[in-house]
Amino acid sequence: MADVKSTFREVLPKQGQLSVEDVTTMVLCKPKLLPLKSMTLEKLEKMQQAAQDTLRQQEMAVKKNRKKPTD
Repeated sequence: MADVKSTFREVLPKQGQLSVEDVTTMVLCKPKLLPLKSMTLEKLEKMQQAAQDTLRQQEMAVKKNRKKPTD
């Protein structure tokens, strides 16, 4: 292998302080609460429930009309 020279030189200060921050620590953040159901899904469920209710009402009306005796 050939010797590869680095393009960056390491420079150490001759006076003053040298600080090294190699310690990584965990940073805790506020938990984010996600909704269990999205708003769109809730709207779709309401629309589906409303459609089922109207269908049931129509079926009940048809059954009542059939049960009525015609004289």
